[in-house]
Amino acid sequence: MLQDLITTFQSKLTENDFLIWSYITNHKKHSLTMSINELAKKCNVSRTTIMRFCQKLEFDGFSEFKYHLKNELTQENMCLSELEGEILENHIQTIENLKKKDFTDLCKMMANAKRIFIYGSGDIQTLVSSYMKLLFVHNGLILYDFGAVSINKQFYQIIQPDDLVLLLTLNGESPEVVKLAKQLKQRGIQTIGITKLRNSAVSKLCTETIFFLNSELQNPENPIALFESTSTLFFVIEYFLLKYDAWQKQTNQNL
Repeated sequence: MLQDLITTFQSKLTENDFLIWSYITNHKKHSLTMSINELAKKCNVSRTTIMRFCQKLEFDGFSEFKYHLKNELTQENMCLSELEGEILENHIQTIENLKKKDFTDLCKMMANAKRIFIYGSGDIQTLVSSYMKLLFVHNGLILYDFGAVSINKQFYQIIQPDDLVLLLTLNGESPEVVKLAKQLKQRGIQTIGITKLRNSAVSKLCTETIFFLNSELQNPENPIALFESTSTLFFVIEYFLLKYDAWQKQTNQNL
């Protein structure tokens, strides 16, 4: 990658060279259509400075530099297309799994619980917990979020056998959530796990589980940085609400 060359030869580069690279980085697509004179004008440097910048990176000239820039941009676009396809496929698979799932027992658990507690194991899960609380209050269900509460002996004295606990975890292997799920199971407290579609420790411990698929997305310009797509998790929460609403209406009609 060109960024690797910048790092390799940074000791040779001047302040103007870094300004040129900064402009190209922020305008990659546009830079491909520019002549060396046009780029020099945009960067407020001379044509010779642009040529020397390319040669410091061991290119013969500006044309060879643009050739490598074009290849790199093409690869980045291909990666983005693959990521877009993966995200869409995760949504499709999550929807197909939800359509096949019978939500009757989950709805009964929600309706019959004396109290419903919800715990998210991370920042995104905590955000989803808050969203879920807002959604279900319209159906007369109050969810207590204890994500910020210290889980100790006093906490387990609060939870009673007729309560229900929802556990939100992405990978289903968080030590804190696994420990919590074990403790709740030992106390005979029903739990609903919402986690990735996998044979995880949490999924084995929970009374019922709702699965979803998500992806870890890699930034083409920074392979170390990972972004985990969680949009399917929000979708699952909304779908659960719709299923509960339909079950509630059907139950009321049968009374």
